[in-house]
Amino acid sequence: MKKEYIYKICIIILFAMNLIQIGGFLITSSRPPRFEGRNGIEGIEGRNGIEGREGREGMQGSMPDKNGFLEEASRMLELNNEQQIKFSEYATAHDMRIRSLQKKQRDLIGNYFNQPSDSVLDLISNIEKQKIYFTQRHLNEVKSILNKDQNKNFDKFKKNAMNIILK
Repeated sequence: MKKEYIYKICIIILFAMNLIQIGGFLITSSRPPRFEGRNGIEGIEGRNGIEGREGREGMQGSMPDKNGFLEEASRMLELNNEQQIKFSEYATAHDMRIRSLQKKQRDLIGNYFNQPSDSVLDLISNIEKQKIYFTQRHLNEVKSILNKDQNKNFDKFKKNAMNIILK
């Protein structure tokens, strides 16, 4: 009789612990962390890379400050107020252009997997080339607003920017 009583108590305790754990999951119900992958695809990091869908909806019209990078870049490049304004304009224009290309690329990738063809694959590759081209052009624009003293910091800025892009 004593053993049965102990077993019942253990089962009740385990059942209560399970209910508490399930309740905790339901109450917090936080989503897995999101990140932006190598080619701008945002998703949930899983064992095999990106799982999820691309997108940065809700951030239209302004340059997202990836973990304070714009501010850090301004400090790193030692930009004055006028240069900061130009830098911000260049960054916003670049971001909008890249977002537009990413949207086109996302749509084409969806089309490709619905109906694979070499022509769609070529279009996807062309968009990736455009993204690289416009990023290089953006870097050249940024470099063009720097004076000689600030140019010494440009390679460090470019390296940090590439680390963010290739994350």
